[in-house]
Amino acid sequence: MSPAPDPANNRIPSILKLVGSQWHCMDLQQEVEIVGTPISNRAVFRAVRTNLAENGHPTEELNEHLAARARGGVGLVVGPAKMLVDSSASGPWFVDAYDTDVVPALEETVRTIHESGAKVFGQLTHPGAEATGDWEMQAQLAPSAVASDSTYEMPTPMSHDDIERLQRSFGTAAKNLSNAGFDGVELAAGPYSILRQFLSPKFNVREDEYGGSWENRARFVTEVLDTVSKAVDEPVGLHLSLAEMEYGGYEYEDIPDLLNAIDGFDYLSVTVGTASTYTQGHSGIGMDSPGLESGIETVSDIVDVPLIGRSPLTTGDSTRDLLDAGADLVSFTRQLLADENTVQKLQEGVRPKQCIKCNQKCLEGVFADAHGGHVECVINPRTGREAELDPIQSLPEVNYKQNILVVGGGPAGMRFATVASQRGHNVTLRERKDKLGGQLTVAAQGILSPIERALEDLKSDLIETEVAVETGQEVRAKDISNEWDAIVVATGAPISTKEGYDFEEKVVDAVDVLQGEETADEVLLIDENRWIITMQVGLELARRGTDLEIVTEDHYPGFRTEQPNLPTMVASLQAQGVDFIGNHEVDEITDDGTVTMHHIYSGTTQSRKPETIVYAGRRSANESLYLELSNGHDDVYRIGDAVSPRKLDRAYYDAEDLARRL
Repeated sequence: MSPAPDPANNRIPSILKLVGSQWHCMDLQQEVEIVGTPISNRAVFRAVRTNLAENGHPTEELNEHLAARARGGVGLVVGPAKMLVDSSASGPWFVDAYDTDVVPALEETVRTIHESGAKVFGQLTHPGAEATGDWEMQAQLAPSAVASDSTYEMPTPMSHDDIERLQRSFGTAAKNLSNAGFDGVELAAGPYSILRQFLSPKFNVREDEYGGSWENRARFVTEVLDTVSKAVDEPVGLHLSLAEMEYGGYEYEDIPDLLNAIDGFDYLSVTVGTASTYTQGHSGIGMDSPGLESGIETVSDIVDVPLIGRSPLTTGDSTRDLLDAGADLVSFTRQLLADENTVQKLQEGVRPKQCIKCNQKCLEGVFADAHGGHVECVINPRTGREAELDPIQSLPEVNYKQNILVVGGGPAGMRFATVASQRGHNVTLRERKDKLGGQLTVAAQGILSPIERALEDLKSDLIETEVAVETGQEVRAKDISNEWDAIVVATGAPISTKEGYDFEEKVVDAVDVLQGEETADEVLLIDENRWIITMQVGLELARRGTDLEIVTEDHYPGFRTEQPNLPTMVASLQAQGVDFIGNHEVDEITDDGTVTMHHIYSGTTQSRKPETIVYAGRRSANESLYLELSNGHDDVYRIGDAVSPRKLDRAYYDAEDLARRL
């Protein structure tokens, strides 16, 4: 094994290894009870959509995804999420709980979670107006003909026959869950729920006994709760949005009226938002969502049943805040996607891998059907692949310990070095700069500052696995001896190029702006990157007080930014007076700094002559070292941006994939 890095000799940047208070919470260990059902601790893995269902049935991938969080220490798993109660709602990502044929598959789900050490409550829903009928080519049912901004499909107002049928459907689906062995049933009245839509003054404008007053709007919810409670012996809970957070909906101040109108739940799980405002309930990149503590305090004074609380991003600190506010149990979502062993680590006082709030895989991967269309995590390649990838800590140590040289100290190089060392290889990492991090050191600032958490964890892992780290070491192919059994090139990609523009002196690269390069008061930002760096640089220039225009070939700058993040960033730029020149492509920059551009649809042209031009472009892989080494050495590999510049998740995935195989 290589010697441990010595921070005193500057072989690796020194970082604080003590466990911060936010990652230590003994209060989670207390056993709780929900209507006679014992839960081993207060930690809950909240129901989240995964898109891991197939033909209306849960899959092995879904079962293992849920079970991994049970093995990681939670006392209660709520899921699968959003199982459908009726064929009037459909989609390939849902489990059809209304179908008795699905019971054997659900039995396997329950067995897998029970054997992993947790109780499991199944969540039932009908999405109503917050879904589309594209899958079955049918109209969607809803309380009223009010379209959701998330789908903009006008639903069909429910008749009394529809209301009675859906009540029976909830009871039938709940009975199926009971027959499958679930320990409880949770009815969804949060985002993507017809139950919440009945409660909403925006979505429910009925004039019969199911509309108008709080009592009337809550009537359907109470009747469904009564139907389900009569159908099963297990606890029946309600997952409820405390505020819809959209114009015309109910808000926090309505909580007393809302809860006093609903009757019949054995426990209450709280959240916020609708399908249109779900990003506001998640503390994503570039925004801090409001906590639910004040709402939970109000709820705890009204209800006398167990209360499950959540934060936009739950850590040890927010766990204590939620418990202090009156929650009896605490639900985790994205943090458990980043590290399925979070709860166990919190109880042991060990810092888990930290969620970086990027929303790129957990939300975008599911709701935008990106990246394969199922739940994943940027910093945890195993998330969504639990049936395919064993936990790294359970992998056997390698039979042949290789001496491996890793060239490049960015996220791919650091992650590979850690996992390869954990497997028993002797690993040395060399980085030409004086500090580790690569592109992360530039990216982790401003709206992307939460990415710093990933860098902290990568550095910490290097120390704990005793990787030999050498910074300030330029690696040249001619200097590499034959002592290495394998060489892994993780040299990343250089900053974007300005090739194709005749005049470069007045053009500042976007990355240089993030590194502090000054600009004049009047700036034109050319967006050819089309991703989040454009938004990050635009917000930095706006913070400096520049008179900023952004030209982009899309409708908005940074158009490829993840949908959970893009609206907030666009709104922030607009609020600071930044002007967009959309649907335009730059033709040239002349010698005097004049930028000419054309409208990509009409072909009309216009020009600008700003004091400073900032360019956000694409990058190319830095592959020269890899190609040179491949001609003289066996077993040379490349990973991350050295293969092709992509998002951060691919750096992690490439690194782990190679380290698992070597």
